[in-house]
Amino acid sequence: MRKAYHSAAALMLLSASVIAADPVQVIELQLDEGTNRSTINSGAMQYRGGNTDTAMMLQQLQDEVRSLRGMVEQQQYQLRQMEQQQRDRYRDLDRRISAGTASSTTLSTGQPASTSASVALPAADSTPSDAQAYQQAFGLVRNKDFTAALEAFDQFITLYPDSPRLPNAYYWVGEVNLAEQKLAPAKVAFEEVLNTFPQHRKAADASYKLGVIYHQMGEQASATEMFNNTISGYPDSSAANLARDYLKR
Repeated sequence: MRKAYHSAAALMLLSASVIAADPVQVIELQLDEGTNRSTINSGAMQYRGGNTDTAMMLQQLQDEVRSLRGMVEQQQYQLRQMEQQQRDRYRDLDRRISAGTASSTTLSTGQPASTSASVALPAADSTPSDAQAYQQAFGLVRNKDFTAALEAFDQFITLYPDSPRLPNAYYWVGEVNLAEQKLAPAKVAFEEVLNTFPQHRKAADASYKLGVIYHQMGEQASATEMFNNTISGYPDSSAANLARDYLKR
């Protein structure tokens, strides 16, 4: 009886050892699990990589939009500045035309201008005097017929090189060209007034206008120098006050 019991126990131990020593199924399961995990990890990395590329593209597009918006805002600001400068030029021209009407009438008649003063026109078959020719040219400026005014003043300068109104003629050539934003011929005309007739009452205005032209040309150092020259050279003039205001901007 005892011998049979020992034999049965030995048989059970042997079976348990065989079962424990068989690792085949466990190894196959581990290989399958490893393969599946690798595949999943690869897919996740590709997904995350795709999201990163999309985010970078969106960021670049947003940066470009911000840059373009900034350029548009800057151009709009510059356009508003140009429009304001154009309005300022025409307002200044109107003011000077009004002031010039009185002074030019006094030049031609020797009497102060009145509100009902009219321009004296020469007879059709006579050569106008320098006063009459000047009044005709200035009348075209008042009517804002700028092309005809420039032609008339150019003719006046040719016909009457010794006229006391010559500085005024050069000055209005500069004013009309500046109002039309023709900076180069305006600069030449104002320089003629300032250099040839430095003591004339229009010299201060010509000096100030040259500062404005340099400013519009983008030559800030020359503009500042010209404004300071206007202030020092003609300290009591209205042009000097305008130059001071311009330097404060």
